[in-house]
Amino acid sequence: MSEKTLERTLSLSITLIIVVLLIQALIYLFERSRLALTHLGSGTFKTSPTEETIFEYTRTEPFTISGYVNLKNMEEGDAIILRAYVKLAVDGEYVLYAGQTYVGKQEQPLVRIRKLPAMRGVKVTIQQTSGTPKYVPWEFYGGFVG
Repeated sequence: MSEKTLERTLSLSITLIIVVLLIQALIYLFERSRLALTHLGSGTFKTSPTEETIFEYTRTEPFTISGYVNLKNMEEGDAIILRAYVKLAVDGEYVLYAGQTYVGKQEQPLVRIRKLPAMRGVKVTIQQTSGTPKYVPWEFYGGFVG
């Protein structure tokens, strides 16, 4: 093998390695951006006997949301219902996905709203069916479905 051929082969090998590393870096960055969580909102909501939305998120592409509702202020005699709804892409109406009633002082007050995938919208509601209205802290995160 001549010196010139060896130099070309070495140059092509280095170029190929650089191209492969750049492609891997781009794939990594793309995957990170698709998996990154974004803080969508947080606050405190005062409960009432009426079902009210504490969090709603809408988009026009696939996404997921998850979050927490803190029921630390509940006391004996209180009852609170948390509900999660998903808006389907087909008809655009919210459909009840899950609901849970919490009664009395909560030993483990932090309720996790598990990852909900959706295409059009997700909302979480709260309703206090007995007891004195409470302030309920909440926090939600979202990300794109990768």
